[in-house]
Amino acid sequence: MTRTQRHQLIDMVAIALCAVICRAKGWADVERFGRKKQASFARFLELPNGIPSHDTFGRKFSRLDTSEFYACLKRWIRSLNKAISDHGVRLDGKTLRHSFDTAAGKDALHLLNAWSSDIQVCLGQVAVDENSNEITAVPKLLDLLELAGAVVTLDAMHCQKAMAQAICDKGADYVLTVKGNQPALHEQIQKCFEDAGDKDYNVSGLRRLKRTERGHGRIERREYDVMPAPQSLHNTGDWADLRPIGMVYRERELRGTDSHEVVFFINSLPPSVQRLAE
Repeated sequence: MTRTQRHQLIDMVAIALCAVICRAKGWADVERFGRKKQASFARFLELPNGIPSHDTFGRKFSRLDTSEFYACLKRWIRSLNKAISDHGVRLDGKTLRHSFDTAAGKDALHLLNAWSSDIQVCLGQVAVDENSNEITAVPKLLDLLELAGAVVTLDAMHCQKAMAQAICDKGADYVLTVKGNQPALHEQIQKCFEDAGDKDYNVSGLRRLKRTERGHGRIERREYDVMPAPQSLHNTGDWADLRPIGMVYRERELRGTDSHEVVFFINSLPPSVQRLAE
């Protein structure tokens, strides 16, 4: 009946979706969430008669075509994926606190997340099997994502030839941290930058950038260096689309304490120090 139509469907879908993202478990939770955040929702929703009741939410969603709703949701997620082109996507593991069950012999749940820092969205996640590790979980997560044009960053655990190839196969670029788990590669890159330092970094193709950040009583200085990968690495062909190698030197002052760190990278990006810094 037209005279009883008091709420916009798009408003109800938006409120319900936001509430579920924020862990609402039922329609009463959705209503409470909507009323709590009504001022925020009013900035972009019409809300002609305020927030619907939980009964109204329940009745309306029970009448929706589930398959059509899922299709719309998938199209929305796909539009977010398009927004990550040329932006960074960090694959990183995290153990959920208090998710263990000692009585049942279950360890804490460990999730591998794909986080886009530019649009502040978790693009996907997979649980890491108890008898496995993140290395086996990364390919599963990559299969779920549309990463064309993105820049995928991974820590040293995932600095693997197969991982670089898998990222390139998705149409994305990679930035991989190089540490002691790849001793020969680490030694080779370190020597390149040590030799450049002996020449006061006056080396063909080497680019440098310095930045300083201040905040919350912390001062952090970073020096970024990028140079073409040595020919010996190109000749092997082991690392897919390998282009420059990179080094970041970090110096941090926090409450009178200084710390220093040097980290090396391999990546498939153009040889731009500004790009690596981003």
